[in-house]
Amino acid sequence: MNPDIWINGKFIPWNQATIHPFCHSLQRGATIFESLDCNEADTGRAAIFRLRDHIHRFEISAEIIGIHLPYSPSVIEKAVIDTVARSGLKKCCIRPLAFYADPSMDLYPGNLPVSVMIGVGEFHPSSDMLKATIGRLRKIDSSCMPVKAKVSGNYITPLLAKSEAIKAGYDDAILLDHDGYIAEASTANIFIVEKGKLVTSPDDTVLLGVTRDSIIVLSKKLGIEVSLERYGTDRLFAADEVILCSSGNMLKPIIQVDNHIIGNGGTGPVIARLRDFYSDVVVGKVSEFEHWLTYV
Repeated sequence: MNPDIWINGKFIPWNQATIHPFCHSLQRGATIFESLDCNEADTGRAAIFRLRDHIHRFEISAEIIGIHLPYSPSVIEKAVIDTVARSGLKKCCIRPLAFYADPSMDLYPGNLPVSVMIGVGEFHPSSDMLKATIGRLRKIDSSCMPVKAKVSGNYITPLLAKSEAIKAGYDDAILLDHDGYIAEASTANIFIVEKGKLVTSPDDTVLLGVTRDSIIVLSKKLGIEVSLERYGTDRLFAADEVILCSSGNMLKPIIQVDNHIIGNGGTGPVIARLRDFYSDVVVGKVSEFEHWLTYV
């Protein structure tokens, strides 16, 4: 199934949603994007998870790299809802993008117009239990790239790191920051569990994942302590559990890092408890967090 794509206020058939090969953003990596989950709720309706928060981050990314969005947040949110409704999908991945679509050979985009595109598709998550390796490449930092923007140019290092990991027989790569502390996985945040407490990298070294924020909020609701700390590979290897989280994958245990088995080598009690609660929240079973859902 190839659902229609929303482009600048109009729906375009999937195979007609094309751009010029000299599109400025294609050449220069200046495309901002988001990735949202949509699940079939307990009521049978499609439920988009934390739509407003994702579009707010979309705005922040645009501001950081100087893209002037031609549509207000409310218009983009409605376009996302309309795109999901038109697709007929109840469980899908949603991908809004903003970019300079016009052809240009210049590095500086000048007054090029900004296009906004929204598409949906079926997401194929990774396996339920993951094996990871410490990546050879370090995560970019804010001294050289805008790490708080979800912009396509930031993903070359993660792409290379994950490619190397998969070729070596792993599912993902874990990136260290410039000081050698754990930052995040290729496209996901990471938590470790130590004596029932969650630890994750501080805000200044990672992309502020919406799923990461959801886990922090839900953990506190469950009485699980959460700490934002810099930590190294020694604590990662010795952790009772390691949790990878992202849109699409939600929460998954990393059971091995390089030749180190994590915990009991399976799904630990903290991730099991969190994953069950998170799964209930995204389908509308927990009324306290129903405000995170936008029904279609």
